[in-house]
Amino acid sequence: MVMRQFLIITLLILIYFPANAQLENDHYLAGLAGLHRKEFKQAVSEFNKAIELESNRYHFYLKRGEAYFWLGEYLKAKNDFNEASRLERYSGSLGLAMTYAKIGDKDPALRHLEDHLGSPFRVSEKKIKLNKAFESIENSRKWVELWKKRWYNSFEELEQEVDFLIKTGQYPEAQDLIEVYISKYPEKAEAYAIKGRISYNRGKMQEAINNFTEAIFLDPGNPGFQKSRAEVYMKAGNLIMAVKDISNALGYDPSMFDLYITRAGLYHQMDAADKALDDLTRYLDYFPADDEALRLCGKIYIDQEKYYSALECFSINVENHPENPESFIDRADAYVLTGTYKYAIRDYGMALDLEPADPETWLNRGLAYIKTGDHKNACYNFIRAARLNSREGGRLYKEYCE
Repeated sequence: MVMRQFLIITLLILIYFPANAQLENDHYLAGLAGLHRKEFKQAVSEFNKAIELESNRYHFYLKRGEAYFWLGEYLKAKNDFNEASRLERYSGSLGLAMTYAKIGDKDPALRHLEDHLGSPFRVSEKKIKLNKAFESIENSRKWVELWKKRWYNSFEELEQEVDFLIKTGQYPEAQDLIEVYISKYPEKAEAYAIKGRISYNRGKMQEAINNFTEAIFLDPGNPGFQKSRAEVYMKAGNLIMAVKDISNALGYDPSMFDLYITRAGLYHQMDAADKALDDLTRYLDYFPADDEALRLCGKIYIDQEKYYSALECFSINVENHPENPESFIDRADAYVLTGTYKYAIRDYGMALDLEPADPETWLNRGLAYIKTGDHKNACYNFIRAARLNSREGGRLYKEYCE
């Protein structure tokens, strides 16, 4: 299976990236995945390789600086954030502000934060104020003075207000605000995307699709709009269009890792098992311990009646997530399909140790005992299931035990 995964990954890389950019992009993506997994040393190693291949990409330094920051290597982090800003002005300002704040150097922290707030890279006020890196300076007089100045434009302020209204379920108020804005600025793609979010939350799927379509028309290079419309298509049951939008989004930004597993799930529903497994293989190359991906991998193999391949996926899940009863249940179910009932009984037992109040697991272990001819233990399991309100447990107890 490892060799098969390697071959599929190699093929997918060749498809996704031009030959000259293949390694560079893949190292960068691997570095981003390392950040997501919080494996910061591995992330640094991958970003090093990306920078060796091409040293003029500011975002390579930005992300390596982030990895160094989380490793507590603040001097290296500062160097990378400074290099990022040298290549793209102010791109590293927020990282520099965080780093200086973390080491207690307030004045340069606030100076770089001010640079960030005045730049096109600025993030929302909420995101900055919730950033724990700034805990050491957030009660200072200069911090308070900094926030007295208006940093955000009218649309950014509107966006924050509408976001609050959506989260609190005040959809008519949110709708009114965005409609007024669109009447003044009808070419603002982000405004239609916000309108799409409101429609989606109100359950108006066609309206949401129309709004995201307008946003994509005005800004076709924004993968976030494609991702959002895909979510609406999924909710509306249009799997083909959802897959198309996800594919377009990944074409613009292959680091949207969650979309690989989402598309794999859609392919699974569409009975396109090979395509689903290709996406899962790519995702698992970056996130080899992801329980959702491994479960889906196993279930796809079961649908194909490739039970031993399913067991490989489920066994990895058991190894990585021994605290999760579903990991053992999945593998036990696969063992039943292979006729290895003793192993199934063992795994159902492990699941019951973790979650003893699950009647379905008691029931299934009882059925596995029946297959081994052990009616005494089967009856014990059926009665336990029945006591947990399983009608099937009661029926099987009467059939085999009375």
